[in-house]
Amino acid sequence: MPPTEAEGLGDSFYPFLGNGGYDAVHYEIDLDVDPAANTISALTSITAQATKDLEAFNLDLSGLEVHSVTVDGAHAEFWRSGHELTVQPASPLAAGSQFETEVAYSGSPEPLDDPGVPFAKMGWIHRDGVVYTASEPSGAMTWFPANNHPTDKATFEIQVTVPEGLVAAATGLLISETTESGETTSVWRMDDPMATYLAAVYIGDFERIDHGPLYDGGPITRDYLPRDAPAEMAQALSVTPDVIAFLEERLGPYPFDAYGTIVMPFPLGFALENQTLSIHGPATIGPGIIAHEAAHQWLGNSVSPDDWSEIWMNEGFATYLHLMFEAEHFGADFNDAMTQVHAWLSAEGIGPPRGIEIQDLFGASVYYRGAATLHALRLRIGDDTFYEILRTHYDRSAGGTTNTDEFLGIVEEFTGSDAVALVESWLYDETVPAFP
Repeated sequence: MPPTEAEGLGDSFYPFLGNGGYDAVHYEIDLDVDPAANTISALTSITAQATKDLEAFNLDLSGLEVHSVTVDGAHAEFWRSGHELTVQPASPLAAGSQFETEVAYSGSPEPLDDPGVPFAKMGWIHRDGVVYTASEPSGAMTWFPANNHPTDKATFEIQVTVPEGLVAAATGLLISETTESGETTSVWRMDDPMATYLAAVYIGDFERIDHGPLYDGGPITRDYLPRDAPAEMAQALSVTPDVIAFLEERLGPYPFDAYGTIVMPFPLGFALENQTLSIHGPATIGPGIIAHEAAHQWLGNSVSPDDWSEIWMNEGFATYLHLMFEAEHFGADFNDAMTQVHAWLSAEGIGPPRGIEIQDLFGASVYYRGAATLHALRLRIGDDTFYEILRTHYDRSAGGTTNTDEFLGIVEEFTGSDAVALVESWLYDETVPAFP
């Protein structure tokens, strides 16, 4: 059954994620967390604008107990079906009007089994005394009600209260931190548009290491490490300024007010580019993966896919840039490295990045055949034009979303139809093409 407009946006892979009828403008999330019990008491306020006349609208929220809902301060009726929270305001909302919804809720957040991420649970994770959130693609709704799709970005303020002695971190700039009556409350603000899947909270026995602005007028940089982390961990993260400089040279100024890395005290099967504060495990803080998650701040975070089937535009671009940085960092020959990638893709018969099924959302085709797609284009058109295309692709969609057709339009604008056909062969043909 196809989703109704209220119940979903019709995404190719996640048709029931996101909701129609309104655009979220701003989220204020207030979490009182008991990490030992893994429980939260929460209030989320969502400022939104109606895009049509609304008698009711939906939010995405998985699990947790909803105690009350208000719209513009008035009691609203609500009911639930799966992860759909339907809200009926006391009075209908007129198209074009701005309204504020407050949802009071509590409980023990449960992570999701996401069909696109068969290797890990998604959402709010409680492990070994640590709380972290890893929400791509669907997991944000395990800890706050939202319009849970990257096409509806908003600004955020996240307030977290935890027992004194623990450290809480979140995406955005740290605005305040106060301790009283045995509790510490901290507030983060994200003034740039952010997709819900990139909002994150982390709680544990961490130490914040403040590095100050990356350069005069540049982003604030800070890292969070386990309090007993070996010195080698901080040393591994010291490559970050070089990474940001490398990416700024190719893509333009860093898009947000802050950046840094939080390293978990236990192994993770992934790293994730949560906006302004990427999450890593101890095994993923090498230069390449650090560069990969940083590259996503431009391509994936500032510029997001308008449909989850377009994931190669996140992962292929970030992989290509991280391979470039890795080669430069270690003094390797980049063309030799890409020739090896091509040989592996061909030997394994890796299919096209625009032909994936949902279980391959984070598979080799989107990462490495996506990266090879960009290298093939670069070989065909030369470095100067390639970097013009890369920069234009970023500039035109910064703060918003994009898709393959828009990227191909930019390729055609700069180079003509032959290069478009080349890129399409890499994106759609089953057989791995030869490099030009």
